[in-house]
Amino acid sequence: MNNYSFTKAYIRNSNKKIILVVDDDKSIRFILRKLLEKNGYEVETSGNYNGLLRLIKQISPDLLVTDIRLPDGNVLDNIPEIKKIYPSLPIIVISAFSSLETAVNSVKFGAFEYLSKPFDIENVLKVVKSVFDLPKTISKKKINSEISSIQLNYNLVGKNVSMLNIYSSISKLIDNNLTVFINGEIGTGKNLVAKTIHKLSNKNENFSRINISYLAFENFEKKIYEVIKNNSTIYVESLDEINLEKQLKFLELLRAIFKKRNKEKIDNLRLIVSSRKNIAQLIQNGLFREDLFYFLNIIPINLPPLKERKDDIKELVLNFMDRNKSLPFKEFDQSSFDELKKYDWPGNVKELENFIKRIIVIYPEKKITNFSVADELRKSRELLINKDNDFSEILDLEFDKFFNQVNFQEYSGILYDYFNKNFEKSLIKRTLLSFNGNQIKASKLLGINRNTLRKKINELKIKIIKEEKN
Repeated sequence: MNNYSFTKAYIRNSNKKIILVVDDDKSIRFILRKLLEKNGYEVETSGNYNGLLRLIKQISPDLLVTDIRLPDGNVLDNIPEIKKIYPSLPIIVISAFSSLETAVNSVKFGAFEYLSKPFDIENVLKVVKSVFDLPKTISKKKINSEISSIQLNYNLVGKNVSMLNIYSSISKLIDNNLTVFINGEIGTGKNLVAKTIHKLSNKNENFSRINISYLAFENFEKKIYEVIKNNSTIYVESLDEINLEKQLKFLELLRAIFKKRNKEKIDNLRLIVSSRKNIAQLIQNGLFREDLFYFLNIIPINLPPLKERKDDIKELVLNFMDRNKSLPFKEFDQSSFDELKKYDWPGNVKELENFIKRIIVIYPEKKITNFSVADELRKSRELLINKDNDFSEILDLEFDKFFNQVNFQEYSGILYDYFNKNFEKSLIKRTLLSFNGNQIKASKLLGINRNTLRKKINELKIKIIKEEKN
């Protein structure tokens, strides 16, 4: 390990880029030194903030790679001051305490990139190379030293690697209004991500959420033009639920909107769209237009299902409890979290939240154990799989999910038709699939004549899918 002497003059190798690595963990400094030197860089290291400041002054590095929390200071709080004195110095920050707030503030304060620990060394090398590949005018970003940190109080939590990637993507959106495409199953938090991006967007104040699937296109178009104004975010959800004809109309509308934005100089207008189905798969099946997808897919954010990030369950539960202080105070022991991880959570984060609320209210003990969790999960499973259950009880579970979502009031005046339409469409689709697309057999089971069934298929835009025979 290099113990740098500050009394000795530093002789720089003019043929190599010099990188200053700062971390209080000796093993991290050793790994990064070896990696960077192996790839032709000159490296100096320090384990504290005072050493960082002295080495910057003495060796004038081409790049600073630094941990955020050091024994004698927080680098994040001091980036604006460092950039004020050394405006051309690119900074890559790394942290084991990863969160959306840390990622956003790192970029806000002028860091070139934010990386979470544990990091992939190949990714570190890739980011380092990208620093030196950029034009100097881009890397020399000056930051106002008076800027203050953003205090985030949102509910987007988790330390899973997929969530860390999402934090990084969101942090890149604070100084622009690029279009965002959010993909994720029901209950994964698409609405929360959209609202979070809006809150972080540069000067954006107005947020409009529109479900494109249940509005006639003429009404949808009218609503869109009503909400186009300066400093606004327009969030269009359920993109995967519209047919090809409506997709074409939407694409034409988008082109007109962007033309209008440029012509009338509408400032700070961001479009966010979301889908619960995999659009690439829909395109492959001929159910989604490629040109619309490429028009919208500028910044993709893919939300993982909860079954792929079970290591975040404990943090999510604690977050739910913190946000629902009106509920009785309960503790969850470690065994309860272990039990929660055994379940696959088909309703994702929203299902988990509703489950936690239910168990807190129903169970009398102050400390929730694995026995209580297992008991309540068993009841939920039995309710869904027991064929003797009243069908209305199963529907009640689905309605609970719906009415626990944010902004359900936006369905005011259309809720009855919305559920009737979706229930009818799903029933007819499943019945047709059971008879391999045979409309005569399907109409007999449904108890409607064939002409009525054909009319429903056309009205509801039902695509008849036949099962492939082996």
